[in-house]
Amino acid sequence: MLLRKLPILLSLFLGQELFGFQIPSDSIQKTHTLKLNQGLITTSSRELPFWMEGNNSNRFKKRDANFIYGGLLLNKDANKRGALDYFYGIEWLGTLSGKSNGSFIQNYIGVSYSRLLFTLGQKEEFIGYNSTLGFGNLVNGNNARPIPKFSIQTQDWFPLIKSFVSIKGYIAHGWLEANRFQRNSFLHQKYLHFKFHPKNVPVQFNFGITHNAQWGGRNGSFKQPTEIKDFMRIMIASKGGEGALETDKLNALGNHLGTWDLQIKAGISDNWSVTNYIQWLWEDGSGLKPKNWNAGVYGFSLNQINKSGIVNQLGVEIVNTTNQGGSLDGIGSGPDNFLNNGVYRSGWTYHNQVIGSPIFLILNPENTQGNTINNVITGLSLYSQGRIQNLQYTLSFRQFVNTGTKFEPLPAPTEHNSIALNTGINIKNNKLLVGSEYNWGNYSSKNWGFKVEFQKEIVLKR
Repeated sequence: MLLRKLPILLSLFLGQELFGFQIPSDSIQKTHTLKLNQGLITTSSRELPFWMEGNNSNRFKKRDANFIYGGLLLNKDANKRGALDYFYGIEWLGTLSGKSNGSFIQNYIGVSYSRLLFTLGQKEEFIGYNSTLGFGNLVNGNNARPIPKFSIQTQDWFPLIKSFVSIKGYIAHGWLEANRFQRNSFLHQKYLHFKFHPKNVPVQFNFGITHNAQWGGRNGSFKQPTEIKDFMRIMIASKGGEGALETDKLNALGNHLGTWDLQIKAGISDNWSVTNYIQWLWEDGSGLKPKNWNAGVYGFSLNQINKSGIVNQLGVEIVNTTNQGGSLDGIGSGPDNFLNNGVYRSGWTYHNQVIGSPIFLILNPENTQGNTINNVITGLSLYSQGRIQNLQYTLSFRQFVNTGTKFEPLPAPTEHNSIALNTGINIKNNKLLVGSEYNWGNYSSKNWGFKVEFQKEIVLKR
């Protein structure tokens, strides 16, 4: 009950902080920004191309095609100098085709103090080191709409030993939608990352772990426990206590999944660097064991530091989730079955959209039995970006093969290929975006999409 009332209590607290407490005027970041955008998308079929829909916070739907849209984002960022300040954001998007639709994408408020951010609401977040030009974060991606939650995080890297060792941390409590197999369940998220960067050494090493858990909720007459002691069990992924399912008493309370993330950056000249990153997937207690540490994404990129060249970045990503540990012979533990769960049968989704990368396909619509997220995948991504005078561009090729799950292989592998070119031109405080994407493979019919968008930014106050 306390967790259910948390948003109300926090809004009262934040309201007193923002309106009842006199914040020194010189501590506040005074820039409020309004961003307006209008555009159109047209396709050669009745569906959006894969990456025009995917990893875009569910702004557009798969069945959208040949429509115009408009949106606005009103926001204020926090002061980065460490003084007490507030920030907020609200984003709305509307589409018009045969009928009109509109929805809020983001709506959040927050307070910053010292090196911490306190945020309440739905805020688009980018977690990990994966390139947005590749497949994105496999688990904590931006494929679904932002989930409402309260979070506490470091504003940036926090130095422990000068610049040699720094940390970045995050913890959040969220609320999943009511209309799912395990209704009104909670979300627990946290990560802790370390950065090692010796002074005068052109090499930087980052690593960390991200932990997600679905817990609580009700299905029929059974309600999962949600006391404070149960929350502490979720925090450390320990076994369930009284009131928990028998399976949770043997394994861990709730559904736990996450990633290990590693990154190495090295300067190779005054203006070029190379970056290597790895993201390994884990499920439940097996995440701390090396039985499936080769399931994930491997990335490499060559980067121009000042971003001024015709080609200023070249990158490649390789995805392989075929090794999920265990076996199907009934001896020992079985495969992890990434992003699926026997209790939280809607899986790692929010409003029926995979929270991680869209290459984890849902081929059956959600029903009373929940989703099956197809998670045995191999994939390749090649991408580049650059600048030609005032024209910026990105070019990407992405290909993946999805064969279902270890428990339910698909009758035939599902293959998808895409090539996309996106360009942008800055015109004072305005930007013109033009993009195109072509898809082929047996996941969907051949499809070509074209997008043009005009963005205008207005500074409301300084």
